[in-house]
Amino acid sequence: MTLSTSERKRHCNKMWARVSRAQKRKGGQPPATISEKLFRRHSGDTDVSDNEPVYEHGPATESEMEVDEIEMPEPTLKEELSEWACNFGITHNALDALLKVLQRQGHTELPSTARTLLQTERKFKVDMIGGVETIKYDVADQLKLHLRKYAPDTTKDLQSINISLNIDGLPLFKSSNKSLWPILCSINLTPKCIFPLSLSTASSKPKDITFINDITSQLSKIMQDGLEWMGRSLKVHLECITCDAPAKAMVRCVKLFSGYYGCDKCDQKGMWDGRMLFPEVENLTLRTNQSFMECWQPEHHQAERTSPFCSLPIDMVKSFPADYMHQCCLGVMRKLLLLWTRGKTTVRLSRAQMAVVNEHLMALRKVIPTCFGRKPRVLDDLDRWKATEFRQFLLYTGKIVMQGVLRGDLFDHFMAFSTAMCILVSPVLARSQHQYAHELLKFFVEQGEILYGPRFLVYNVHSLLHLAADVSTLGCLDNFSAFPFESKLCQIKKMTRSGKKPLVQIANRLEENIKMKLMNETCTTPKLRSTFMLSNRECCEIVSAGRSGVFLCRVYTHLEPYLLRPCDSRIYGTFKGNIRSTEMRDIDERALVRRAFIVEEDHGSRVIVTILHTL
Repeated sequence: MTLSTSERKRHCNKMWARVSRAQKRKGGQPPATISEKLFRRHSGDTDVSDNEPVYEHGPATESEMEVDEIEMPEPTLKEELSEWACNFGITHNALDALLKVLQRQGHTELPSTARTLLQTERKFKVDMIGGVETIKYDVADQLKLHLRKYAPDTTKDLQSINISLNIDGLPLFKSSNKSLWPILCSINLTPKCIFPLSLSTASSKPKDITFINDITSQLSKIMQDGLEWMGRSLKVHLECITCDAPAKAMVRCVKLFSGYYGCDKCDQKGMWDGRMLFPEVENLTLRTNQSFMECWQPEHHQAERTSPFCSLPIDMVKSFPADYMHQCCLGVMRKLLLLWTRGKTTVRLSRAQMAVVNEHLMALRKVIPTCFGRKPRVLDDLDRWKATEFRQFLLYTGKIVMQGVLRGDLFDHFMAFSTAMCILVSPVLARSQHQYAHELLKFFVEQGEILYGPRFLVYNVHSLLHLAADVSTLGCLDNFSAFPFESKLCQIKKMTRSGKKPLVQIANRLEENIKMKLMNETCTTPKLRSTFMLSNRECCEIVSAGRSGVFLCRVYTHLEPYLLRPCDSRIYGTFKGNIRSTEMRDIDERALVRRAFIVEEDHGSRVIVTILHTL
């Protein structure tokens, strides 16, 4: 079983105490800690070998590790305070005040300042590149540093690693235009590890993207020569660069989606009708890496500008997939909900219908499991919905609350979109059913013009025609989604505590956190009332915990399809069951893998919805 961060830290403390005592008896010095080794590496010490094992608190010999009966000391107050401050984002001013209080109360062993406690180093240099303030990291060092966070069993047999990049901007303060533009990298192991390769700030959207050049040149060298790791050379493959549409156009040096030739996947010429529309659905001429590199359609490219990513050995079309967080959830799903609540009277819900939908959404709050970050909210709060809420409505709750309320043809149209997204977000279904999902999305785009008018065919809707092709190349939607990157951006933004040198503040907070946190897969014990799919014919609800590793469950048998249009809903994991068709059974914990949730209906009827996206 995987240890938690605190448990692993305590174990390392015990090992460190044992080896320290052994070294003192022998008159030697204890081995370098990870903090000391990182400092020596960053300061240019060439005596530090990458092959030398790194321990957070030093290694332990086999004979010492066997002495489990010796009672070892608990973590010191200093160590506990350091971990607490990093975990909860305690400001240095608050921590300084706390340390002074503790010193007055007799804890004289504690340092006086947070900087000393957290070992914050004054080493980050801010460069001005093309009018953009930038802190650059060494790409190879960052990859090695974060690979060390994984358990040895995960990395010992690695021959190659796949990485993804994200470039996006976010405002730092409400009172100024200053925005942060980090280049984030994801190591695509389990769990994903996301970290910055550079941090940049600008007073507006950067017009000069030369701040990316240094990162792309380092990546080019690593992808060509490999990454030296544990005595072997790892191949590094850049799977994709995930960006929203404006950032994608910026880093590829092409016209925005609002331009006549703004589609990054096909060479269709748009049509202006108050907004840029892309009406063609059939016979699209797709862009290729060759057509992009040779600039076959000059109107698509920005004059006399070349993307820094052209120097990398990647496909400049397939390596920039559509991001379903921005284009599908915040784009198409939000557009549909706005049409249903504020659109023309022919498609708008009445007040009574909206009241029914709101009532259903609020009733679902008690059954949505805790693995979802947010509970459903009413349609009146639509302007404040987040991307995860639109995803939740699109994949899970929309089909339940809109059935019988939304007009029949509009509901069928929505279900074509929802079913296609359920297929493409599932790792299993995306491999076998992506072509069927493409046909559903094509129907959705064609029918959308009939139901909602020609102005429905904006860029986000048009991009659905290319979504299945991205899935066939890169795997399910979560493989190239911006959701994990956006979560990291949110964490980074919280690291800024004032307007003075925000880049240095963020870099210092990241450095402090890196000394405390290790990559651990979370192993959570199944809770009572949790629901799991046992197969495509059975699901279970945990009633009570029995002996170790076994749970008493209510098993629903004879599951039927909840919907039959546009296909049997059992294909994408939505079932209808009944409390009368259940039996009590002991289930081994290892069978409880596929999460689901149950919605109660009248007369003992239940709707069982399988959770498809990556949690």
